[in-house]
Amino acid sequence: MHSIISMYAPTTINSDKVKNQFYNDLHCMIAAVPEFDSLILLGDFSAKIGSDYQAWDGVIGKHGSGSCNSYGLLLLRLCAEHELLVTNAVFHLPNQKMTSWMHPHFKHWHLNDYVIV
Repeated sequence: MHSIISMYAPTTINSDKVKNQFYNDLHCMIAAVPEFDSLILLGDFSAKIGSDYQAWDGVIGKHGSGSCNSYGLLLLRLCAEHELLVTNAVFHLPNQKMTSWMHPHFKHWHLNDYVIV
């Protein structure tokens, strides 16, 4: 069996209370998935996971992007707790094919949308 969870995280301008509640709810949904189901998480997490694959061995691969933000840390901790892999950082892709959002003011591309297994 497969379980697919698709979500859209609150934006980074939300309070820590809202962010933490989102991740608590997501943790409960993941914990409710039967142990032998294949789990796929899809969505816009408003998270930057960075590229520190050595610190997050088994959670991200060698092809992360940029630096980690507070949402990224929440996402990485959740993935580590549930033994999940952020697939976006596993494969080497050109930056314009890996990223999904450009900051309107700074014109810098970011990776916010993830496929996690």
